[in-house]
Amino acid sequence: MKKLFFLLLLSNLAFSQPDVEIRLVNAGVGTPSCGYFMNDWLCNITNDSGLNTIFSNYGVTFFREKGGHPYPAYVGRILSIPGTFPAQFITDLQAYSSVVADAGVSDMGWFRDSSNIELVDANVGIPIGTSGNIIVTNDSGLNQLFQTYNVFYYALTYPSAGTAFLKYYSLVCNCNASELQLALNNYSTVIANAYGQPAVYLSNEVIQKPQSTVSPNPFSNYLNIETDQLITHYAIIDFTGKTIVSTASKNELDFKIEQLNTGLYILNLQFESGQTFNHKLIKK
Repeated sequence: MKKLFFLLLLSNLAFSQPDVEIRLVNAGVGTPSCGYFMNDWLCNITNDSGLNTIFSNYGVTFFREKGGHPYPAYVGRILSIPGTFPAQFITDLQAYSSVVADAGVSDMGWFRDSSNIELVDANVGIPIGTSGNIIVTNDSGLNQLFQTYNVFYYALTYPSAGTAFLKYYSLVCNCNASELQLALNNYSTVIANAYGQPAVYLSNEVIQKPQSTVSPNPFSNYLNIETDQLITHYAIIDFTGKTIVSTASKNELDFKIEQLNTGLYILNLQFESGQTFNHKLIKK
């Protein structure tokens, strides 16, 4: 199942749209600088003048931080600019190497360098070390793929979720993740499934965010939701990004979650204020 982060954020699940994904050299340089209470959809200003010039040259009207990357060193360093832009835009971004570490076209809702896998056997394909910064596992075939696609990060997706989830790993590569996923899915003796790493979009607005807690987690048939604001809508989203429950009724939510299969989900709560809160859930 895909790794879905518990964050205080405004999510965007429009997975079919393209975006330009930018990874910054440093988390503090090139980040949003829109001021207090600015409409985040109108934010096109960073705290770096050179990056602002490139954005202006190509008519960038807004951007967001792309959150939820599995590699800790990349957290806070990835931006998303929705839309289609000339190839020269990517070239200019990559040339601005003092601020931009990497840039390329991705799909909104997914990271261009990250994947998740489910192993056939939890004991085959586990990491045992590195070689030249490339991950080494206890399976030679998987090692060859990791060498080919420069996989440098590989860790359990849910290390605290129990033994049933020891087959799930998140990985990051210096590669096109969709090409890696295709190769992994073709290695079916070891890989049961390979799929993308979902992203969530952080709001640029500096406002008081709603607080909520959800328990128990893992859950079986019922969720207790405590919050300081009125919830106007509930949604359950599966690992493919598909909304499988959508309701304004907590009673209907409770009825439908009883029918969910075992696995990982995201609970999306929408509040009267217009804000959104996401929780990672595990169904036992």
